[in-house]
Amino acid sequence: MTIEIKRLHPHFFAEVSGVDLTKKLSAQILARIQEAFAQHAVLLFRNQAFDDLSQISFTSQIGPLERNIGGKFGNGHPEISKLSNVGSDGKTFEKGSDGAEFLNGNSTWHTDSSFKVVPALGSALSARAVPPKGGETQYCDMRAAYDVLDEETKTLIEKSTAVHSYLYSSGKISANILTDQEKEELPPVQHPMVRVHPQTTRRAIYAGRHASHILGMPEEEGRSLIAKLNDFATQPEFVHTHKWQVNDLVMWDNRMVMHRGRPYEARYKRVMHRTTIAGDSPGNPWVVQDKVA
Repeated sequence: MTIEIKRLHPHFFAEVSGVDLTKKLSAQILARIQEAFAQHAVLLFRNQAFDDLSQISFTSQIGPLERNIGGKFGNGHPEISKLSNVGSDGKTFEKGSDGAEFLNGNSTWHTDSSFKVVPALGSALSARAVPPKGGETQYCDMRAAYDVLDEETKTLIEKSTAVHSYLYSSGKISANILTDQEKEELPPVQHPMVRVHPQTTRRAIYAGRHASHILGMPEEEGRSLIAKLNDFATQPEFVHTHKWQVNDLVMWDNRMVMHRGRPYEARYKRVMHRTTIAGDSPGNPWVVQDKVA
């Protein structure tokens, strides 16, 4: 089996072909995928006919997996977050429903799980049903954006810490997304505004919609800086738009990129299953302890 890797954007995002991720991978192939992941930050694998168990099996080889919030999105598997506009009745969500409002949050630039005490390392999204038009996912390279920041801003954010809050970001969408128990489980957390990749040592801006404010700055001044950084990093030269096909798997590094979903007509079904690779920290409370064989 020969793996081929082709970069699809000048800065990042590569397509990997010549591998079936639903089958057991050799150590050599897995190492090649890990190397490409570190280099390109986002990897696309076409024609990967995952079910939930095979998706969990593959991504758990990249690292331990997070459990989803509240255990309510996973088809019985805590490792799976089902991002779908299809209800239990088989119909698409009506506009304004709780399900539709929850999905709306994905339309704003963000990095998964930055609101957790240990933020996610990566995410892997499997396309089970896709609309014929719209519904793309856009990715932006926060490493490339950091590289061309002016030195004054680099110096400022290198020593700055942002507060990330799911209550803050979800409150912009709907007041009903989180239960009281989930609010207690997800208090505001603090993260540096620059992340450093442990293998490549590349630096990246760390912001997104969950970033509420900056420690030591007046609230509005901090939010203004966060907005400025988000706008800067999402300029066209840093962005790649992925048009989904059924059985695509896209895996991205949440430390190095942001992403967002694009609009699509509500009558079309869009069903995506995500596994989230947990951040590397002893005692991470979000890691699934009972692994699927």
